Amino acid sequence: MGRERLYRTEAIVLKRNNFGEADRLLTLYTPEWGKLRVIAKGVRKPTSRKSGHLELFTHSRLLVARGRNLDIVTQAETIHSFRPLREDLLRIGWAYYTAELLDRFVEEGVENRPLFKLFLATLGRLCEDVDLDLTARF
Repeated sequence: MGRERLYRTEAIVLKRNNFGEADRLLTLYTPEWGKLRVIAKGVRKPTSRKSGHLELFTHSRLLVARGRNLDIVTQAETIHSFRPLREDLLRIGWAYYTAELLDRFVEEGVENRPLFKLFLATLGRLCEDVDLDLTARF
């Protein structure tokens, strides 16, 4: 018959770009569909309930609606925020580096659960480990 209209997924936000007045274009990495580009409508409004759940490097549970060109995030709930990354310039620099590597080397729409788990573990270790260079190289 066709694709499901709505789907749930876990995702980590790799990149974000402002789009229009209040929307944001997001690049996500998911365990089921790999890298996805979606739009979060109204997320830049001060009253948005989704904005904190769609910050860079946040691991979230999402409800996504299929769209014509881009899928649309309709609900978001944070699983892990990786707060220490936001509190340390060196840690967030390494997080940007690992996210950029993932974004450049992975095609859109290709499932890779082990890579998702590795990226999730890497973000967790970047929050805790002392030797960040070694952690990122791992």
